[in-house]
Amino acid sequence: MLQTTTTVRRRGSRDWLTVIALVLGLPIIIALMLYAFLAPSFNSGPEDLPLAVSGPAVAVTQLEQSLRTQSPDAFEFERYGDAEAVETAVTGREAIGGIAIDRSGGTTIYTAAGNGTPYPGLLNTIASGMREQGESVESIELAPLTDDDPTGIGLATLSLPLAFGGMASAALMIFLLRAKPWHTLIGLTATSIVAGLVVAWILQYGYGSVDADYLVIAAVIAAGVAATSFFVAGLGSLIGIRAIGLGAILTIFIANPLSGLATGWWWLPDPWGTIGRYMPIGADGHLLRSIAFFDGNDAEGACATLIVWILVGVLLLLAGGVKNSRPPTAPPPIGEATESRRPKHLVSQTQSPQEDEAKPEPDRS
Repeated sequence: MLQTTTTVRRRGSRDWLTVIALVLGLPIIIALMLYAFLAPSFNSGPEDLPLAVSGPAVAVTQLEQSLRTQSPDAFEFERYGDAEAVETAVTGREAIGGIAIDRSGGTTIYTAAGNGTPYPGLLNTIASGMREQGESVESIELAPLTDDDPTGIGLATLSLPLAFGGMASAALMIFLLRAKPWHTLIGLTATSIVAGLVVAWILQYGYGSVDADYLVIAAVIAAGVAATSFFVAGLGSLIGIRAIGLGAILTIFIANPLSGLATGWWWLPDPWGTIGRYMPIGADGHLLRSIAFFDGNDAEGACATLIVWILVGVLLLLAGGVKNSRPPTAPPPIGEATESRRPKHLVSQTQSPQEDEAKPEPDRS
């Protein structure tokens, strides 16, 4: 009775400790989540943005000095031979925009809204200032957004279906098909394809956010969903449902806020923008912009990033399948198990009836 009472008290103490941990831990998790979303936004801005420039050396030097005076750390200038090279750098996604000065003093500013919404506004502000000083300035948009979605809000909200689609499908597979890697692979592949087709249809035909080959856009979105779902499901095949928590941290706390879907990764503070670019959501957003607005330029790195995430997930799934296919170790017979758990001093004191009969009677004379 005493032992039972002690056990009940211990369980009650553990339950109260669990309550205290939840009360203290959940606010910390909420605060970290809020910080993960707010910190990149508040710390983002123009810093070391790659800007292509060309023109006479004296004029370009004066331009760079003027822009450094206005915004000391905003731009990282890359000089090119002529206006055509500047335009190529912008359309190749080597720069967020460009400024070309001709020998007569005229200036052409190249913008590319497809890179993200902040950059055209920043360069157009520079153009307005130059016009106010009496300079001749022409603005040319090289990668315009669609007429139906001139602010790019469709691409900015793409992180939600990418994150939810990847996490939800992976979580279901972990619960339902953890020990069946081939079923999981086929299921996640089919789910990613369907999700890509649906989301691409909504973006292109529902809201007109993109105007490109529908099947290519669908394949890009499917790759983004697969990159998250394969990796999380692969972890789940090895460590079980704990992978869902790790996947949520990876997706919600890191990949989503650092994706730069609305602004492009250049706008995020260093090194967070670079980290986000190599996460599944950021890579998928960069790839989608390259396909939709830049004729596929600068798509190789993002494509390779998604392939790596998918392949790692496949390898984890196969490794988990091998682990789960091993036959469990057979438990010892009940008698042996009971005997092995019995304290040694009790085992030595316990004798069989045969042993008791074999013992000689003590001499009482």
